[in-house]
Amino acid sequence: MIDTDSNLPRLLLALATPAVCAWSLAAAGCGSDKPAVAADSVQSQVAHIETIQHEACKESGNRVEALDTNGDGKPDIKRVFSGNQELCRIVDLGRDGKPDMYEYFDADGTTIRRREYCYDDTGDVNAVEHYEKGHLVSREFDAAGRRKIDTWDTFDPNAQLDPKTGRPAHPLHRERDTSGDGKVDQWWTWNGDKVTIAIDRTGDGKPDPDTAIVLGPDNSIQTPPPPPDTSTAPASAAPTSAAPPATGTDAKSVASAPAAASDGGHQ
Repeated sequence: MIDTDSNLPRLLLALATPAVCAWSLAAAGCGSDKPAVAADSVQSQVAHIETIQHEACKESGNRVEALDTNGDGKPDIKRVFSGNQELCRIVDLGRDGKPDMYEYFDADGTTIRRREYCYDDTGDVNAVEHYEKGHLVSREFDAAGRRKIDTWDTFDPNAQLDPKTGRPAHPLHRERDTSGDGKVDQWWTWNGDKVTIAIDRTGDGKPDPDTAIVLGPDNSIQTPPPPPDTSTAPASAAPTSAAPPATGTDAKSVASAPAAASDGGHQ
């Protein structure tokens, strides 16, 4: 089914932050609002494919059914068949003569297995979704416009779907390469409508524990201050206040990122 509610361009503008709630906890739903970073359990060294790989939807040699959905005399949808089995679709949602979306189907000709999106005027693919038995399981896309993949999302195929979009409200977790150097430097993990985020500033391929931040649904920073120092201090020592939540460039970018905690992905 063609999804005309796709809003990934808005999502791409929102990607300014990372997240981690230890990967071992992510599968259990990260049962705490406190940021948790267990560097040893984070799969931070997993190699990701950065090349955007477009799968051809070949019209030549196949039966093509062209549909004009707005009556302007130009086809907006091309359905490609082999016999009676639909192989793929080419969709021009912008009606500018350039494909905006490609859809690919399993052997039954009806179950979606892959979607590709083009979110600029070039017609080039910059986002790919992968499905298993019709359920979204992963997505990769070019958030920075460098013409290579820099963001990788993993979804729960059994997650409840948004009735408006037919997709999960958000991924389970996300990895990002914000610098474009081929190394993941941000980790996101969702827990309900909150997202825990962490950054690798040291370049060791692992999230730095002191960067963990929790964003609420309104993008407010909800990271609690660190616990008070209970060690015995000299009587003459001046009282110290607990350090504030993360500040500076990272915290500002997190707080200003629109809709970061309610990433509906194409929602």
